[in-house]
Amino acid sequence: MKLKFAWVLLPIITLFQLPMAYAQNAYPDRPVRLIVPQAAGGPSDVLGRVVAQKLSDSLGKSVIVDNKPGAGGNIGTENLAKAKPDGYTMLITIIGILGINETLYKTLPFNISKDLDGVSKVASSPMVLVANPAFEANSIAELVALAKSKPALTIPYGSSGTGSPQHIGGELLNTKAGIKLSHIPYKGATPALTDLLGGQIPLAIVGLPAAMPYIKAGKLKAIAVLSKSRSKIAPNIPTFVESGYPEIEAELVYGVFVPSGTPKPIINTLNQKIGEALNSKEVREKILNDGFDVVLSTPSELNDYLKNDVQKWRPIVRDSGATPD
Repeated sequence: MKLKFAWVLLPIITLFQLPMAYAQNAYPDRPVRLIVPQAAGGPSDVLGRVVAQKLSDSLGKSVIVDNKPGAGGNIGTENLAKAKPDGYTMLITIIGILGINETLYKTLPFNISKDLDGVSKVASSPMVLVANPAFEANSIAELVALAKSKPALTIPYGSSGTGSPQHIGGELLNTKAGIKLSHIPYKGATPALTDLLGGQIPLAIVGLPAAMPYIKAGKLKAIAVLSKSRSKIAPNIPTFVESGYPEIEAELVYGVFVPSGTPKPIINTLNQKIGEALNSKEVREKILNDGFDVVLSTPSELNDYLKNDVQKWRPIVRDSGATPD
């Protein structure tokens, strides 16, 4: 009797499994939303729209960019964390923002380690320390010597906001070089660069793409990039690493995430399709022209990178005394 009962159950189980298998195989069967937790026109938005366009071709369904700016990227991230984990909502963001916000904010409406699953890294972009041409120092060595010769906090640097990767990158410089530059927060890179060009501040840390037009025109001088190696778009600018500060490394690395609990087959599909989209010569050239390098990864590599970023930035954020704007 038990044997007969098992044979009766088998077709029923198979019938229940078939729709699930079909649903997974049919993914995606409608448009996919890609959240950008910053305003339109910024680096994340520029990169997100390139990714969305090519990923639409790879998936065979539209990928629609949805800007959700505010609260240091937390509004968009919360929007993702609370979305249905079905592969139809994704987020593209600077991974460092997630790592910094974990410590910067006393409470968050989501848990970074529990509510997000990584899909793939997609690109990186260096940050650069730039100076007004009239500033005395022309190199890291000269800057450190100058800062140590003056009272603390008398040399200011601008960034795109309190708690931004640019701000915390500056605090990393202070910690590792044993100096104390004074932080001046701005609401984005553009106003910081405006004051730098006008001589209101002597230094700023910004994304390299934002500064490149002024560096090329000789209106600003680049001191060093905060990446491990020199940038392909500005190979003449030295790194902090080669200038004797191997621990001062803070690249803007971008990644795509989905809500935790998204089925692994869907995550793997998205990872594969993102790789196909970004490996094309056309997209690589477009991204490079926009100031980014293509950087891909497995989902597990991205998850590990995020965990390490949280640990990396925690003591820097705490020591800086930074609080949300």
